[in-house]
Amino acid sequence: MILYDFEYERPGSLKEATALLNETGGDAQLLAGGTDLMPNMRVEVVTPSLLVSVSGIEPAAPEKCADGSIRIDSLTKLSDLVDAELIQNELPMLAEAAHTVASNQVRVMGTLGGNLCQETRCLYYNQKHDYQFVEPCYKRGGDCCYPFPGNDRDVCWAVYMSDIAPVLIALDAKLEILGPDGTREIAMADLYTGDGMNPFTLGTAEIIQAIFVPPVPERFGWGYHKTTVRGGLDFGTAIIVIVLQLAEDGETCCWAKIVYSAVGQGPLRPTTTELSMEDAVLDPALIAVAASQEISPLPHHGFNKGFLRENIRVYTERTLVSAIECAQGKI
Repeated sequence: MILYDFEYERPGSLKEATALLNETGGDAQLLAGGTDLMPNMRVEVVTPSLLVSVSGIEPAAPEKCADGSIRIDSLTKLSDLVDAELIQNELPMLAEAAHTVASNQVRVMGTLGGNLCQETRCLYYNQKHDYQFVEPCYKRGGDCCYPFPGNDRDVCWAVYMSDIAPVLIALDAKLEILGPDGTREIAMADLYTGDGMNPFTLGTAEIIQAIFVPPVPERFGWGYHKTTVRGGLDFGTAIIVIVLQLAEDGETCCWAKIVYSAVGQGPLRPTTTELSMEDAVLDPALIAVAASQEISPLPHHGFNKGFLRENIRVYTERTLVSAIECAQGKI
Protein backbone atom coordinates (compact mmCIF):
# COMPACT_ATOMS: atom_id res chain seq x y z
CA MET A 1 0.00 0.00 0.00
CA ILE A 2 1.76 3.16 -1.22
CA LEU A 3 0.66 6.37 0.48
CA TYR A 4 1.66 10.01 0.25
CA ASP A 5 3.80 11.67 2.95
CA PHE A 6 2.12 12.66 6.21
CA GLU A 7 3.00 13.31 9.84
CA TYR A 8 2.36 10.71 12.54
CA GLU A 9 1.81 11.10 16.28
CA ARG A 10 1.16 8.37 18.86
CA PRO A 11 -0.18 9.97 22.06
CA GLY A 12 -0.44 8.10 25.32
CA SER A 13 -4.04 9.05 26.12
CA LEU A 14 -7.26 10.06 24.43
CA LYS A 15 -6.98 13.46 26.09
CA GLU A 16 -3.64 14.00 24.35
CA ALA A 17 -5.17 12.77 21.10
CA THR A 18 -8.01 15.31 21.24
CA ALA A 19 -5.47 18.07 21.91
CA LEU A 20 -3.47 17.09 18.82
CA LEU A 21 -6.62 16.93 16.69
CA ASN A 22 -7.68 20.32 18.02
CA GLU A 23 -4.30 21.91 17.23
CA THR A 24 -4.33 20.65 13.64
CA GLY A 25 -8.00 21.34 12.96
CA GLY A 26 -9.76 19.50 10.16
CA ASP A 27 -6.51 18.46 8.50
CA ALA A 28 -5.83 15.60 10.96
CA GLN A 29 -7.42 12.16 11.28
CA LEU A 30 -7.68 9.77 14.21
CA LEU A 31 -6.15 6.36 13.49
CA ALA A 32 -7.41 3.40 15.53
CA GLY A 33 -7.39 0.03 13.72
CA GLY A 34 -7.08 1.74 10.34
CA THR A 35 -9.17 -0.84 8.48
CA ASP A 36 -11.41 1.90 7.04
CA LEU A 37 -9.11 4.92 7.09
CA MET A 38 -6.02 3.43 5.44
CA PRO A 39 -7.80 2.10 2.31
CA ASN A 40 -9.53 5.49 1.98
CA MET A 41 -6.17 7.23 2.20
CA ARG A 42 -4.81 4.85 -0.43
CA VAL A 43 -7.43 5.98 -2.96
CA GLU A 44 -7.21 9.56 -1.63
CA VAL A 45 -10.78 9.79 -0.42
CA VAL A 46 -9.16 11.54 2.54
CA THR A 47 -5.67 13.05 2.62
CA PRO A 48 -4.88 14.12 6.19
CA SER A 49 -1.55 15.80 6.83
CA LEU A 50 -1.41 14.23 10.31
CA LEU A 51 -2.45 10.85 11.67
CA VAL A 52 -3.06 10.71 15.41
CA SER A 53 -2.71 7.04 16.31
CA VAL A 54 -4.37 5.66 19.45
CA SER A 55 -2.93 2.19 18.89
CA GLY A 56 -0.71 2.54 21.98
CA ILE A 57 -3.64 3.10 24.34
CA GLU A 58 -4.81 -0.09 26.06
CA PRO A 59 -8.61 -0.32 26.20
CA ALA A 60 -10.38 -1.26 29.40
CA ALA A 61 -12.25 -4.56 29.39
CA PRO A 62 -16.05 -4.42 29.13
CA GLU A 63 -17.56 -4.06 32.58
CA LYS A 64 -20.95 -4.09 34.25
CA CYS A 65 -21.76 -0.84 36.06
CA ALA A 66 -23.64 -0.47 39.33
CA ASP A 67 -26.86 0.45 37.47
CA GLY A 68 -26.69 -2.73 35.39
CA SER A 69 -25.49 -1.05 32.21
CA ILE A 70 -22.49 -2.39 30.30
CA ARG A 71 -19.56 -0.04 29.64
CA ILE A 72 -17.49 -0.83 26.55
CA ASP A 73 -14.29 1.04 25.74
CA SER A 74 -14.43 2.45 22.21
CA LEU A 75 -10.92 1.11 21.51
CA THR A 76 -12.04 -2.48 22.15
CA LYS A 77 -11.02 -4.67 19.23
CA LEU A 78 -13.94 -6.29 17.43
CA SER A 79 -12.41 -9.73 17.97
CA ASP A 80 -12.30 -9.06 21.73
CA LEU A 81 -15.92 -7.91 21.60
CA VAL A 82 -16.87 -11.23 20.02
CA ASP A 83 -14.97 -13.27 22.61
CA ALA A 84 -15.78 -11.28 25.77
CA GLU A 85 -17.78 -13.51 28.14
CA LEU A 86 -19.70 -10.53 29.56
CA ILE A 87 -20.84 -9.48 26.08
CA GLN A 88 -21.77 -13.02 25.09
CA ASN A 89 -23.87 -13.45 28.23
CA GLU A 90 -25.44 -10.01 28.54
CA LEU A 91 -25.50 -8.69 24.96
CA PRO A 92 -25.32 -11.69 22.60
CA MET A 93 -26.73 -9.67 19.68
CA LEU A 94 -23.76 -7.31 19.92
CA ALA A 95 -21.31 -10.22 19.89
CA GLU A 96 -23.06 -11.69 16.85
CA ALA A 97 -23.00 -8.38 14.97
CA ALA A 98 -19.28 -7.92 15.69
CA HIS A 99 -18.63 -11.43 14.41
CA THR A 100 -20.22 -10.58 11.04
CA VAL A 101 -17.71 -7.77 10.40
CA ALA A 102 -15.40 -8.65 7.50
CA SER A 103 -12.77 -11.31 8.28
CA ASN A 104 -10.96 -12.34 11.44
CA GLN A 105 -7.89 -10.39 10.29
CA VAL A 106 -9.99 -7.22 10.11
CA ARG A 107 -11.72 -7.90 13.44
CA VAL A 108 -8.35 -8.30 15.17
CA MET A 109 -7.35 -4.81 13.98
CA GLY A 110 -10.66 -2.93 13.86
CA THR A 111 -12.09 -1.17 16.92
CA LEU A 112 -15.66 -0.66 18.05
CA GLY A 113 -15.41 3.13 17.82
CA GLY A 114 -13.87 2.90 14.37
CA ASN A 115 -16.68 0.66 13.14
CA LEU A 116 -19.27 3.18 14.33
CA CYS A 117 -17.45 6.05 12.58
CA GLN A 118 -16.61 4.38 9.26
CA GLU A 119 -17.13 6.52 6.18
CA THR A 120 -20.10 6.13 3.86
CA ARG A 121 -19.40 4.14 0.72
CA CYS A 122 -20.13 4.44 -3.01
CA LEU A 123 -18.68 2.57 -5.99
CA TYR A 124 -17.64 5.86 -7.55
CA TYR A 125 -16.55 7.68 -4.41
CA ASN A 126 -14.30 4.85 -3.19
CA GLN A 127 -12.04 4.82 -6.26
CA LYS A 128 -8.69 6.40 -6.97
CA HIS A 129 -9.48 9.03 -9.60
CA ASP A 130 -6.51 8.59 -11.92
CA TYR A 131 -7.67 6.04 -14.50
CA GLN A 132 -11.24 4.91 -15.15
CA PHE A 133 -12.76 7.25 -12.56
CA VAL A 134 -11.15 10.56 -13.48
CA GLU A 135 -13.52 13.33 -12.44
CA PRO A 136 -14.29 13.79 -8.72
CA CYS A 137 -17.87 13.62 -7.45
CA TYR A 138 -19.61 16.19 -5.25
CA LYS A 139 -18.24 14.70 -2.04
CA ARG A 140 -14.71 14.99 -3.41
CA GLY A 141 -15.17 18.56 -4.60
CA GLY A 142 -16.31 17.83 -8.17
CA ASP A 143 -19.15 19.04 -10.37
CA CYS A 144 -21.43 15.99 -10.64
CA CYS A 145 -22.88 13.07 -8.71
CA TYR A 146 -21.98 10.41 -11.27
CA PRO A 147 -24.02 7.50 -9.82
CA PHE A 148 -27.07 9.82 -9.47
CA PRO A 149 -26.62 12.72 -11.95
CA GLY A 150 -29.93 14.32 -10.95
CA ASN A 151 -28.81 15.00 -7.38
CA ASP A 152 -28.34 18.54 -6.14
CA ARG A 153 -24.80 19.59 -5.26
CA ASP A 154 -25.36 19.12 -1.53
CA VAL A 155 -26.87 15.61 -1.88
CA CYS A 156 -24.67 12.51 -1.63
CA TRP A 157 -26.29 9.09 -1.65
CA ALA A 158 -23.28 7.20 -0.39
CA VAL A 159 -24.34 4.42 1.99
CA TYR A 160 -23.44 3.96 5.67
CA MET A 161 -22.64 0.28 6.25
CA SER A 162 -21.78 -0.39 9.90
CA ASP A 163 -22.84 -3.84 11.13
CA ILE A 164 -22.78 -2.76 14.78
CA ALA A 165 -24.38 0.70 14.82
CA PRO A 166 -27.96 -0.55 14.28
CA VAL A 167 -27.58 -2.96 17.20
CA LEU A 168 -26.47 -0.22 19.58
CA ILE A 169 -29.25 2.08 18.38
CA ALA A 170 -31.82 -0.66 19.01
CA LEU A 171 -30.36 -1.23 22.49
CA ASP A 172 -30.64 2.49 23.41
CA ALA A 173 -26.88 2.81 23.87
CA LYS A 174 -25.28 6.09 24.93
CA LEU A 175 -21.94 7.42 23.73
CA GLU A 176 -19.44 9.17 25.96
CA ILE A 177 -17.59 11.64 23.75
CA LEU A 178 -14.33 13.31 24.71
CA GLY A 179 -13.38 16.68 23.26
CA PRO A 180 -11.15 19.64 24.02
CA ASP A 181 -13.75 21.01 26.45
CA GLY A 182 -14.33 17.76 28.33
CA THR A 183 -16.89 14.97 27.90
CA ARG A 184 -20.47 14.93 26.74
CA GLU A 185 -23.03 12.15 26.33
CA ILE A 186 -25.37 11.57 23.41
CA ALA A 187 -27.77 8.85 22.35
CA MET A 188 -26.25 6.43 19.88
CA ALA A 189 -28.77 7.44 17.21
CA ASP A 190 -27.69 11.09 17.51
CA LEU A 191 -24.23 10.29 16.15
CA TYR A 192 -25.69 10.19 12.63
CA THR A 193 -26.96 13.09 10.53
CA GLY A 194 -28.52 11.07 7.69
CA ASP A 195 -26.51 13.30 5.32
CA GLY A 196 -24.12 11.42 3.05
CA MET A 197 -21.91 14.48 2.63
CA ASN A 198 -21.35 14.84 6.39
CA PRO A 199 -22.55 11.65 8.09
CA PHE A 200 -21.53 12.33 11.72
CA THR A 201 -22.22 14.89 14.40
CA LEU A 202 -18.75 14.60 15.97
CA GLY A 203 -16.57 17.69 16.06
CA THR A 204 -13.18 17.56 14.34
CA ALA A 205 -11.39 17.11 17.68
CA GLU A 206 -13.93 14.82 19.36
CA ILE A 207 -13.42 11.11 20.02
CA ILE A 208 -15.89 8.44 21.14
CA GLN A 209 -14.48 7.34 24.50
CA ALA A 210 -16.96 4.71 25.66
CA ILE A 211 -20.32 3.12 24.89
CA PHE A 212 -22.89 2.42 27.61
CA VAL A 213 -25.63 -0.13 26.97
CA PRO A 214 -28.52 -0.19 29.48
CA PRO A 215 -29.82 -3.52 30.85
CA VAL A 216 -32.50 -5.23 28.81
CA PRO A 217 -35.94 -5.88 30.36
CA GLU A 218 -37.70 -9.18 31.03
CA ARG A 219 -39.22 -11.02 28.06
CA PHE A 220 -36.81 -9.23 25.76
CA GLY A 221 -36.22 -10.64 22.30
CA TRP A 222 -33.83 -9.81 19.50
CA GLY A 223 -33.09 -10.78 15.93
CA TYR A 224 -30.15 -9.87 13.69
CA HIS A 225 -29.64 -10.47 9.97
CA LYS A 226 -26.96 -9.38 7.53
CA THR A 227 -27.26 -10.07 3.81
CA THR A 228 -23.96 -10.31 1.94
CA VAL A 229 -22.96 -11.70 -1.43
CA ARG A 230 -20.40 -14.16 -0.09
CA GLY A 231 -21.62 -14.64 3.47
CA GLY A 232 -18.44 -13.10 4.86
CA LEU A 233 -15.77 -10.48 4.15
CA ASP A 234 -18.22 -8.22 2.29
CA PHE A 235 -19.90 -5.06 3.45
CA GLY A 236 -23.59 -5.63 4.00
CA THR A 237 -26.17 -5.56 1.23
CA ALA A 238 -28.80 -4.96 3.92
CA ILE A 239 -28.63 -5.28 7.71
CA ILE A 240 -31.71 -5.78 9.88
CA VAL A 241 -31.99 -5.48 13.66
CA ILE A 242 -35.19 -6.03 15.63
CA VAL A 243 -35.66 -5.86 19.40
CA LEU A 244 -38.90 -6.08 21.35
CA GLN A 245 -40.48 -6.78 24.70
CA LEU A 246 -43.49 -9.04 25.14
CA ALA A 247 -46.17 -8.68 27.78
CA GLU A 248 -46.72 -11.33 30.43
CA ASP A 249 -49.08 -13.24 28.12
CA GLY A 250 -46.10 -13.96 25.87
CA GLU A 251 -47.98 -12.77 22.79
CA THR A 252 -48.67 -9.04 23.06
CA CYS A 253 -45.84 -6.71 22.06
CA CYS A 254 -45.16 -3.93 24.58
CA TRP A 255 -42.76 -2.09 22.25
CA ALA A 256 -40.45 -2.84 19.37
CA LYS A 257 -37.61 -1.25 17.44
CA ILE A 258 -36.53 -2.00 13.89
CA VAL A 259 -33.23 -0.59 12.64
CA TYR A 260 -31.77 -0.98 9.15
CA SER A 261 -28.20 -0.37 8.03
CA ALA A 262 -26.41 -0.52 4.65
CA VAL A 263 -29.49 0.86 2.86
CA GLY A 264 -29.23 4.61 3.55
CA GLN A 265 -26.90 7.50 4.30
CA GLY A 266 -27.29 6.52 7.94
CA PRO A 267 -29.20 3.92 9.99
CA LEU A 268 -32.94 3.93 9.19
CA ARG A 269 -36.01 3.19 11.32
CA PRO A 270 -39.62 2.62 10.17
CA THR A 271 -41.07 4.50 13.12
CA THR A 272 -44.71 4.32 12.00
CA THR A 273 -44.46 0.54 11.76
CA GLU A 274 -42.84 0.42 15.19
CA LEU A 275 -45.73 2.37 16.70
CA SER A 276 -48.24 -0.01 15.12
CA MET A 277 -46.57 -2.90 16.95
CA GLU A 278 -47.18 -1.47 20.42
CA ASP A 279 -49.81 -3.31 22.48
CA ALA A 280 -50.53 -5.64 19.56
CA VAL A 281 -50.22 -9.33 18.79
CA LEU A 282 -47.76 -9.28 15.92
CA ASP A 283 -48.24 -10.67 12.45
CA PRO A 284 -44.64 -10.88 11.12
CA ALA A 285 -45.69 -10.98 7.46
CA LEU A 286 -47.82 -7.82 7.71
CA ILE A 287 -45.19 -6.00 9.77
CA ALA A 288 -42.51 -6.87 7.22
CA VAL A 289 -44.57 -5.47 4.34
CA ALA A 290 -45.28 -2.25 6.23
CA ALA A 291 -41.65 -1.73 7.28
CA SER A 292 -40.24 -2.42 3.81
CA GLN A 293 -42.66 0.06 2.27
CA GLU A 294 -42.04 2.75 4.88
CA ILE A 295 -38.32 3.12 4.24
CA SER A 296 -36.72 4.02 0.92
CA PRO A 297 -33.53 1.96 0.42
CA LEU A 298 -30.75 3.49 -1.66
CA PRO A 299 -29.54 1.49 -4.66
CA HIS A 300 -25.89 0.66 -4.04
CA HIS A 301 -23.07 -1.56 -5.26
CA GLY A 302 -25.14 -3.13 -8.02
CA PHE A 303 -28.33 -3.71 -5.98
CA ASN A 304 -31.40 -1.83 -7.19
CA LYS A 305 -34.18 -0.43 -5.01
CA GLY A 306 -36.63 -3.21 -5.87
CA PHE A 307 -34.21 -5.95 -4.87
CA LEU A 308 -33.31 -4.22 -1.62
CA ARG A 309 -36.94 -3.58 -0.68
CA GLU A 310 -37.84 -7.24 -1.27
CA ASN A 311 -34.77 -8.38 0.65
CA ILE A 312 -35.81 -6.18 3.55
CA ARG A 313 -39.37 -7.53 3.45
CA VAL A 314 -38.30 -11.18 3.47
CA TYR A 315 -35.67 -10.88 6.16
CA THR A 316 -37.65 -8.49 8.35
CA GLU A 317 -40.30 -11.18 8.61
CA ARG A 318 -37.77 -13.88 9.45
CA THR A 319 -35.87 -11.67 11.89
CA LEU A 320 -39.09 -10.66 13.64
CA VAL A 321 -40.05 -14.33 14.06
CA SER A 322 -36.66 -14.94 15.67
CA ALA A 323 -37.08 -11.95 18.00
CA ILE A 324 -40.53 -13.13 19.12
CA GLU A 325 -39.30 -16.68 19.75
CA CYS A 326 -36.32 -15.30 21.66
CA ALA A 327 -38.64 -13.25 23.91
CA GLN A 328 -40.78 -16.34 24.45
CA GLY A 329 -37.73 -18.35 25.52
CA LYS A 330 -37.97 -20.75 22.60
CA ILE A 331 -34.46 -19.97 21.33
